[in-house]
Amino acid sequence: MNTNLLTGMISALTLVPTFGSAKNKKQNDQRPNILLILADDMGKECLGCYGSTYNTPNLDAFAEEGVKFNYATSQPLSTPSRVELLTGKYNYKNYSKFAFMNQDQKTFANLAQEAGYKTCIAGKWQLGENPGLPKHFGFDNYCLYHLSLKGNKYAKPLFEEDGVMHKDCTENDYGPDYFSNYICNFIEKNYKHPFLAYYSMTLVHDPFNPTPESDDWDIDPKKRYAEDNKYFPDMVHYTDKLFAKVMKKLKDLGIEDNTIVIFIGDNGTARYITTPMKDGTMYKGGKAMPIEAGTAVPMIARWGKYTLPKHTTSDMVDFTDFMPTFADAMKINVPSEWDCDGHSFLPVLEGKENPNKRDYVFVHYQPNHVPQAGLEHYSCRYVKDHNYKLYSDGSFFNYQTDPEERRGITRAAATHEENAIRDKFRAILNKLPKWKLGDKCVKQVILPEYKLIEQPKKGPKANAIVLK
Repeated sequence: MNTNLLTGMISALTLVPTFGSAKNKKQNDQRPNILLILADDMGKECLGCYGSTYNTPNLDAFAEEGVKFNYATSQPLSTPSRVELLTGKYNYKNYSKFAFMNQDQKTFANLAQEAGYKTCIAGKWQLGENPGLPKHFGFDNYCLYHLSLKGNKYAKPLFEEDGVMHKDCTENDYGPDYFSNYICNFIEKNYKHPFLAYYSMTLVHDPFNPTPESDDWDIDPKKRYAEDNKYFPDMVHYTDKLFAKVMKKLKDLGIEDNTIVIFIGDNGTARYITTPMKDGTMYKGGKAMPIEAGTAVPMIARWGKYTLPKHTTSDMVDFTDFMPTFADAMKINVPSEWDCDGHSFLPVLEGKENPNKRDYVFVHYQPNHVPQAGLEHYSCRYVKDHNYKLYSDGSFFNYQTDPEERRGITRAAATHEENAIRDKFRAILNKLPKWKLGDKCVKQVILPEYKLIEQPKKGPKANAIVLK
């Protein structure tokens, strides 16, 4: 065994309390619980606290109590963001294919298990279709859509819960209610022990269907499958409602003060959604695109026991930063061989200045999606700070004044300060392994024991599950 890995494992084990009762565990192990809530396809323009007209009172209140990050950067698309989030690595190192995560990777859930935490995931999976993968990637318990079989995620959902496939739901059942219930039940069962709960919401991804609080829900059960952009604000509001539901569970159990709660979106809003803002402007979603509308996501966080001197931060965060932040909170080191790229932002949650805060964010994006989606021409890599962005092809923009990046700044037209920033960013890009548009992603890694399930075809064998 690698000696560094062995040392890391021994260090992790020394951090795990060995008390005989749940009561003693609660009294002696004061490391915080971690609750990460990831909304699907929600750009930051969707929340009232970022200027939206949508109805999000609970998240807005949470922003006033915690800290609102104004510069959180995701990947432009779901799976690339989730792989980066879970592993703490930039995509050029380990992203191979859409709807899949290489099976030789370690996640923050694996790290949490090493630290003695209970772990769970509920909601969206989209990381490879095999029921053994959640446990392989460190989750003790799971309740997931799109793990083994595809089906509905809203009305009449199809999902798998700890090895049991739920096929008996009706049009009266709503998937997000099941997933939020699962998170609440997991917290109640494990609140006397440190836990990490990852609530990977299915909301607000299309299809844009009515929610149980939409007017059309009770008119006709068939309308529950209707797809219309008009339901998008209802879905945003239902996200806010479920957030409040989980927060109430923490409060009722008396663990709100010692739980780190983070709410964030996984990428920008769908491109066919335009959101009316409080200032009278309209904000068009940019999912799958590398512009700010595709990568600027809401991020609100709070560690309940800390009184914060301010409730907004301009500190930059990207999705590699969650692994080291959780490691700091759990008092365990990320093994060096895991090759994590992130910076911990834990001091911000404690109301302190972060000595390791970023002065730039790096994005490497290769969708490797199905060809008919036509996303590959968006592949790119770039470095950005609070105002400027340099792509590896030399394109340079002030994305604050030119958010759609239509007016590249030439060296001749740039100020001395702008060219200095350009040169700084170029030096950063030059230190990375070379890459150009058209290069392939890293090779897909499928372990023999986790072969992917071939989705059943229509017909008499529609319920068959085949490994491939």
